[in-house]
Amino acid sequence: APTGEPYKRAQREAMERERLRRQQEETRAAKELEEKRHIQQKYEEQKRKELQSGANDEDEDDDDEDDWLLDDDPALEALRERRLQEMRQAQIQRAENLAKGHGQYRTISQDEFLPECTGSSEWVVVHFFHNEFQRCQIMDHHLKIVAEGHPECKVVRIDAAKAPFFVSKLKIQVLPTVLVFQNGETVSRLVGFESIADQDDWPTSKLQTWLSETGAIQYTPPSKDLEEEMKRL
Repeated sequence: APTGEPYKRAQREAMERERLRRQQEETRAAKELEEKRHIQQKYEEQKRKELQSGANDEDEDDDDEDDWLLDDDPALEALRERRLQEMRQAQIQRAENLAKGHGQYRTISQDEFLPECTGSSEWVVVHFFHNEFQRCQIMDHHLKIVAEGHPECKVVRIDAAKAPFFVSKLKIQVLPTVLVFQNGETVSRLVGFESIADQDDWPTSKLQTWLSETGAIQYTPPSKDLEEEMKRL
């Protein structure tokens, strides 16, 4: 069987992608369950009203009740329309973000820094790196997963040795340093692996949790069982 760190990293990346997929499915399932509960509540309310008013006709066809429930309920129709609108808006937002360079982990130059970080993207994550630093390579590994899994946020990297102006301006003293921008303003920074790990081997979920706390991405931490399974890889 394949062994070694490259294989382990590939396994961790696959697990992260699977976790993100399951999280999206769980979100969709939760919304569908909410709709079903709403439908059931409306149905039960209607039945109670019929029983209380004495207007419950034993010969009334069940299909007619279902038709009323599905077609004549303004609240349900409004809920459906809202869901469709949310889906359309999410698709439009995703397309706009991808056009801005979201969804991929890119290297930018010093001249591109201001347009990329203070442009039209609300959230931007920037990794100041050095090619020869192992911890920068580790951060690259995790940020690539974040970039591909969270198109709501732009994720880029910049070579600190080739961006002396911004290294000085932003007071970058330790590499790796990750900055989080919101609407062009620095709102948070991660120096090295502080606050997320005390060693070099850590799951991407640690970084995702930190980024979600800044507001840059939408993320729900994995269960303890999944975390333990990822640690074993």
